[in-house]
Amino acid sequence: MDNLKEQVMFIPCEDCHGGGSKQGTIRASFADLREMFGEPAFEGKGDNITTEFVLDIEYWDGFDEDRQCDSVCLYDWGYARNFGNDYEEIDWNVGGKGFMASLYIDKALEIFNKTDVRYAHEEACLAHATIHDWDLDV
Repeated sequence: MDNLKEQVMFIPCEDCHGGGSKQGTIRASFADLREMFGEPAFEGKGDNITTEFVLDIEYWDGFDEDRQCDSVCLYDWGYARNFGNDYEEIDWNVGGKGFMASLYIDKALEIFNKTDVRYAHEEACLAHATIHDWDLDV
C-alpha cells in the first residue's frame, strides 16, 4: 500500500467460517444488499432465516501494512425478508466474531449511500475486491 490510511475491502464468499454470534443489526433492503455484495450465499428456508450474505473483510488500520481479516454474515432472523418486495427495508442481523463485524457493515452502508460506488459496476458494487477508504470526504 502506497500511503498508509484506514481502508477496508469486502469479498463475498460462499459460507460463514463459523464461531460467530450476533454483533449488531442494520436496516436495509434485500435489493440494496444484493447490489452491494452480489447474490446471497444462502436463500431458502433455513434455521429461522431465509437469506444470508457472507463476506470476508480485509481491514487496514492505517498504522502499518498488516491487515486484519474477518468474516461477517448478514441474515434475516425470524424469516423477516418479504420475498414479494425486494425493496422493503428490514432489520438484518450482523454476525461475526467481534464488535468490528458490525462496524464493517455500517461502513459498507455509508460507502454505498454517500459515494457513487454503486455506479462503478453493473453488479455487486462493493464486492469487486476493491479497497475503499474508511474515512469518507463527502
